[in-house]
Amino acid sequence: MNQKIAIAWISATFVLGYSANSWGQNDLGSRPALVLGITVDQMRADYLYRFWDDFDAGGFKRMVEDGFVCADHHFGYGPTYTGPGHASIYTGTTPQFHGIIGNNWYERASGTSVYCAGDSTVDGVGPVDPDYYAGKMSPHRLRTSTIGDELKLALGRKPKVIGISLKDRGAILPAGHSADAAYWYHGKDAGSFITSTYYMDSLPDWVEQWNQRTPAREYLEAGWELLHAPEVYNESWEDNNPYESPFRGLLRPVFPYDLKMLSDQNGGMDILKSTPWGNTLVVDFALEAIHQEKLGTDAATDLLAISFSATDYVGHQFGVHAMETQDTYLRLDLDLKRLFDALDAEIGKGKWLAFLTADHGAANVPSLAAAQNMPTGYWRPATIETAIEKRLEMTYGPGNWVLSISNDQIFLDREALSAAGHKLEDSQELAAEVARNHPDVDRAVTATELNRQGGFGNDVLSRLAWGHHSSASGDVMLVPAPGWLDYGPSGTSHGSPYAYDTHVPALFLGWGISPGITYKRTHIRDIAPTISALIHSPLPNGCSGMPILDLLD
Repeated sequence: MNQKIAIAWISATFVLGYSANSWGQNDLGSRPALVLGITVDQMRADYLYRFWDDFDAGGFKRMVEDGFVCADHHFGYGPTYTGPGHASIYTGTTPQFHGIIGNNWYERASGTSVYCAGDSTVDGVGPVDPDYYAGKMSPHRLRTSTIGDELKLALGRKPKVIGISLKDRGAILPAGHSADAAYWYHGKDAGSFITSTYYMDSLPDWVEQWNQRTPAREYLEAGWELLHAPEVYNESWEDNNPYESPFRGLLRPVFPYDLKMLSDQNGGMDILKSTPWGNTLVVDFALEAIHQEKLGTDAATDLLAISFSATDYVGHQFGVHAMETQDTYLRLDLDLKRLFDALDAEIGKGKWLAFLTADHGAANVPSLAAAQNMPTGYWRPATIETAIEKRLEMTYGPGNWVLSISNDQIFLDREALSAAGHKLEDSQELAAEVARNHPDVDRAVTATELNRQGGFGNDVLSRLAWGHHSSASGDVMLVPAPGWLDYGPSGTSHGSPYAYDTHVPALFLGWGISPGITYKRTHIRDIAPTISALIHSPLPNGCSGMPILDLLD
């Protein structure tokens, strides 16, 4: 680098607020031994303080008290689903650029629904039928690079990058395109971790041996009881209420749960996904990966991306205010402590850098909220699709003008409309007008409007723009009224651009981090550039976020 350019770049960096402490004692060559990225699937920000008194000292409390907290951290886009969430955390951008617009979405080119990590060109590796869909996964639909991709490019592939999760998308999208491995849980038979031929032709010996020990069976036989006495869970609604869904084979969702007895009717070992043991399995496997792959033990910074999915499965089944949900977080807290303590012992305290966030939040269970006289309810976007089709037929004549509804997005048949001489913009507005007349719809915004404006003074509409991909997304984006949900009468879900789905924790701990808190608005797309700044690595190539300057000061 030219000396004048180098001096100018370093000066500009410090003007932006990157302090000497943040850069590792003013050493631009200094990096942590390991970056640990933690995603807690469906973790709302308020869980931190709701469950605070019941947390242990070494998990969430360590991150808050010894680390840096972003208290008003949001997904700056909608829809808020697992696939887009994990992609956005590690790419530093939103679906507008990285292209993961949902977990599944309608694809115009093929005329079918596609899965964010699905890849028919690869096969499963491990104790899974190679042709079974569970193993046919890769990051090929992710259109931008990740933190790990850029780290490998910058340091000549020396860093190791590994993703681990119960969910395939929770391991694959964070790990990126150049990862050494991504492992996800396959509970159909023995409860093992698998991968695909995108990464390797056969599992490493240590993974084979881990799978052969079948630790999942021990947790199945242990069952699920409350960690503490029932009176400790005074932040939650009572056990056995009508707003929770029981496991198949049970009439009531009541502790304790005999998981072994229930397993045959609930996917075998897959039942562990809907219990705290799913998260424990992920930590068990991650600790083995750290030890066997010698992560954080050489000069190159390694990246381990962990996603805890059990919190999402439990939340969907039992809801935001269930004792099952609280118990899952209290047990996750202990698993985090176990993970952090192991990193201190294996790598050294202060030598590793961790961040924790979530891929989305969750709505209050509408039936529970309605019982408390809150304005909420259930809606069915499919009825809107039918109404739009009828209106377009009345205006344009017979035809299949609507191709699909996916993730609250209406996909119109653009080719048919064009062939019939109809302007796409007019057709989109006609469809949006029908949707706006539906009593449960708060907003209906056309793709043309989103592409033209790019941003709005209204924060909710601005999130729609950030979540809209010009070629992959639909023609009309539907936003239900706040609190309304397309779901069953028990349990909960997510996906909206409202605060209950967008407000998530963002915690940083370890190497280069000084204790502190900011109440300024930060976004999920800001995590990747912040980590990149801390570890002196290039930004992911589609990055649209900004470093969190209060953390770097």
